[in-house]
This record gives sequence, structure tokens and C-alpha cells, in this order.
Amino acid sequence: MKKILNISLVLLAVSLVPSSFAWDGLMAMDADNRNVGRGEIITYQGHLYGDRPIEGEIVSVTVFEKETKEIILKLDSSPEPGSVEYFENTAWPFTFKVDTFSKGFVNGKTYVVEAKYDDKSTKLDFFIQSDSEPTCLKVLGDNQVLVFTDKEKYDQGDIIRVSGCLSKQAFSKATSITVYDPEGNIIGNSAFVPNSDRTFSEEFVINEKFGLNGTYSVEVDAGGLYSTTKSFVVPEFGSIVIIILGISISAILIKTRFLKPFNNF
Repeated sequence: MKKILNISLVLLAVSLVPSSFAWDGLMAMDADNRNVGRGEIITYQGHLYGDRPIEGEIVSVTVFEKETKEIILKLDSSPEPGSVEYFENTAWPFTFKVDTFSKGFVNGKTYVVEAKYDDKSTKLDFFIQSDSEPTCLKVLGDNQVLVFTDKEKYDQGDIIRVSGCLSKQAFSKATSITVYDPEGNIIGNSAFVPNSDRTFSEEFVINEKFGLNGTYSVEVDAGGLYSTTKSFVVPEFGSIVIIILGISISAILIKTRFLKPFNNF
């Protein structure tokens, strides 16, 4: 009898172990755009509904071509607590982006984004328009490089995105990006590899290196022969300066208001 009891306890323990480590919940996912042109960024918002995520676990994301199943990229996304309620449980969102400037994406193809968490998964596809060749490629001369920035004016902490196109001759050269301050000093330089369709896209942060007020420039150089410059402005009164100025003015007004009666004595 004791032997039978021991065996029963072992079987019960074995049956309980998998469930104690499994995540019990549902996955869902949506995107801000599912019909895009090359060069666009798709932002996916996912949700884990149910039990709290297993400590140390991540959401594994794979993007592959729908017909051939060829994997284009893989990435991990860590779930973070959200405030959305799902019945009596809390939704834990995860967010990631797919940049169709990246290598491997082809016009006129459908791609699938698959997210997995523990033993659960969810899928959502998107289509790259067949007529979405970057316009700048159509107007390039033989020895040209075209460069664009996503804005004309930036504040401290902003992210600037530099993108553009290379002519066939420029595409065969080594390429680099250089950033100059308003006085012409180099404050940043890095080499980059353009995409197979002769486009490129790079990002950097407006940080303490951009300490001078005025117009900065980004130069893209292809082998020293084909370079072009795009300018942008860091305003004289950025958001931080405005806050400090506002606090100073408020302090002066308060001081004047409360000290003025005592000046009459």
C-alpha cells in the first residue's frame, strides 16, 4: 500500500511540474500599417493576456516571406507592464518595428510577422507595394548622392533619421556619414553599408555634442567622389532652455511681488 501511495505521489508531481512552469494566457498583435512602400517603418503592438509573464522570458519575433518561408530577420522583444485590463488580468504589451529599408525585403511580396511566447504564438502579415521604388532613384544622375532628413529642425534628445539614394557609380564606393557643427567642426563620423536597392537609412540622437545653436550639416560621402550635404537646425532656444528661462522669469516675478512693500520703508 505504501509503495502504491509513493508511486501515485510521484505521478502527481510529474503531472504538476509542466503546468507550474507554463504560461497560461493568450497572444494578440496589430500593426499601424499593413500595406507599405519600401523605406517605411511598420510598428507592431503585441499583447500578452492572462498570467504575468514568466520571469526572464522574452517574446521571440520572426519575419519571413510568406510563399518561400525565407526568414528575413529575427529579433527579441521584452514584454513590459501595461495598464489595459483584460477581464481580471493585466495586458502586457510588447512593441517592435519592421523597417522595409532593411535588406531582404522585395517589392510586391507579402511577409509574415510571427511572435512567440512560451508555447503560444500569433501571426500578422504585411505587403510591400510593387510600385514603391524610391522616387529619388528615378532622378539620380550618374555621379549623385541624394540625402534627406526627416525634419528640418530638432531639439536636444530628438532622433534624426538620415536616408537617401546612391547612383550606380556611387553605390560601388565605400560610403560614410559625417556630421558638422555650425562652425564646421566634425562632431560625428561613421561608415555604413547601403541596402541592395541603393538606398540607405541611418539614425542618431541629438545629444550634448550639438551644444552650439545654429545650422548643422550631414554629409554623405561615396568614395570621395560623390558627396552631398543636408542641413538642419538646432534652435537657439531649445525646449530645455525655454524651461530654464520660464523658471527664472517666474522667480523674478515672485521676488518683485513680495519684496516691493518692504522697499517703501
